[in-house]
Amino acid sequence: MDAAVPIFEQVLGPLGLDVTPAGECGFEEIVSAYQSRMTAHGGAAHINAMTTMAEARAAMLAARERGCDELWVSWVCDEDGESPTRVQMPAALFVAEGMGAAAFGLNCAEELAEELLEQLSAYATIPLFHVGENGIRVWAYEPAEHDPDVIPCASGTAPCFVTRTIDVGEEIECSPDLLEDIIEAEDDPVGAVKISILEQDDVDMFAEEQYAVTRALCLWSDVPELLEAALRVYQGRAFYDGTGELEREDLERMSRLYGLIVL
Repeated sequence: MDAAVPIFEQVLGPLGLDVTPAGECGFEEIVSAYQSRMTAHGGAAHINAMTTMAEARAAMLAARERGCDELWVSWVCDEDGESPTRVQMPAALFVAEGMGAAAFGLNCAEELAEELLEQLSAYATIPLFHVGENGIRVWAYEPAEHDPDVIPCASGTAPCFVTRTIDVGEEIECSPDLLEDIIEAEDDPVGAVKISILEQDDVDMFAEEQYAVTRALCLWSDVPELLEAALRVYQGRAFYDGTGELEREDLERMSRLYGLIVL
């Protein structure tokens, strides 16, 4: 897969901000911080040298909300394919793809790029590139065959895969015990953690404790605005198991904006 490098109207780099527990910012603060640094409306944007999922997602949302129609997203990583905050590059790729990135790249040493991009090509459905001392180099590859019944999602740091028949665990309601409930659910042998969002306070509790989710996450709500609010603050790529009565139009919009997987 190949692509031409566009002329970027915006280049957005790391700000050193993060959400709990690594930082003290609310996610919308980070989105606003990126919006305040944008100098133009529309065009192509390079979300460059990302190190945290929160900043990568916030920059993508800020750019989209300012009219950018082509987003190239690149991440700093080491020889193990991890960012300094231990985000694995397949997870970063799955989140970027879900949120509509046009291309995904790595900011890494030249000698590491070939092997790491080769590994990503097993999963990628968009062009891949390397950011080095001489600028951006698009990495040509032949897209791999993907099993349509095995769907990539991600926690805030690691890639996950779900199937349309995945065994979803017992539904967790948001409460003061949410962290303990997530930890207990993580030990369950089923394939995913399911959290329900029933009111606005649930969104705030979920935002505080979401970092404990390391497996595939099913987010559920029967109110589209609440599901969207939870998806916006989730620093991964979640799925919806289809057991509610949300309108198809709402689910499709959330899939476009946040990468929601609808089973």
